[in-house]
Amino acid sequence: MNTRKLLVSLFVGLVTLTSAAFAQTQAAAATIARFSGNVTAVLPDGSSVTVTQGMQLPQGTTLTTGDKSDAYLVTHGDTTSVVTQNSEVTVAETSITSSGGQVTKQTTTLDLKSGNLVAKLNPAKKSVNNYSVRTPKGVAAARGTVFSVTYNNQTYRITVANGTVSFTSPTDGAQVSISGGQLSVDGVVTPISKQSGEGAALTKQELAIVAATVAVAAANNIGGTTSAEAQSIITTIIQAAPEAAAAIQAAVQASAPSISSAVQTIINNNEAAKEAVKDTPPPPTPQPIDNTTVSRSG
Repeated sequence: MNTRKLLVSLFVGLVTLTSAAFAQTQAAAATIARFSGNVTAVLPDGSSVTVTQGMQLPQGTTLTTGDKSDAYLVTHGDTTSVVTQNSEVTVAETSITSSGGQVTKQTTTLDLKSGNLVAKLNPAKKSVNNYSVRTPKGVAAARGTVFSVTYNNQTYRITVANGTVSFTSPTDGAQVSISGGQLSVDGVVTPISKQSGEGAALTKQELAIVAATVAVAAANNIGGTTSAEAQSIITTIIQAAPEAAAAIQAAVQASAPSISSAVQTIINNNEAAKEAVKDTPPPPTPQPIDNTTVSRSG
């Protein structure tokens, strides 16, 4: 029996070593699928260029967006990262690991130096997605999720529309999990619906930006996002935070008018959202998050 166990153990070890030997990781690029306003890229060699649509960004490229500007990055065909206004993000790693002709891991690692980033990952690829946003405060990791990360003035906020995001502290390795409909401000996780005052206003703004970026992705076929998928995500957001319906409605109308009628239907089918819109004065056209005013309040 011991001999049999030993043989089995040796066989398993050999298979593992063989698989590892044939696993290959290759660098990939991030593609500018869409941008607006003033967006610049500093390439790994230190040269600074103005981005163009379709431009491929190698690992080590840093993107900076100006006022009222944004950039839609696509990695691995269907992972979308939106760098909103007044933000700085470095493409730390984009790679594909394969073994035996099969993709086993798709890695996208972005360093958020300051500002805001919205991410949309394909939930059908949870098994291979390896997506993370690093900040000086820690790392937000996800596999099949729609979420927003804001970092400014030593404060970070993670707002999750759907799916789950894990955040790991770089100091003690402590990890918190943020699920759809939840928000984390400096490690404290609360339901989105429990925000109040300045924190509630900022959360509405964040959710409006998330909804608008997903709608824009659908309207422009970015990262394979479909209209049905965008509507499903926006429905989930409004169910979690009906009080944000008016801001979402205005943001989508301004950014992706072709999706706005569907959003109106979503609101009409949610009594709390319908009441919130009715009781809310018409807002000014929402702008991307102003990262100079990020609050610590939750």
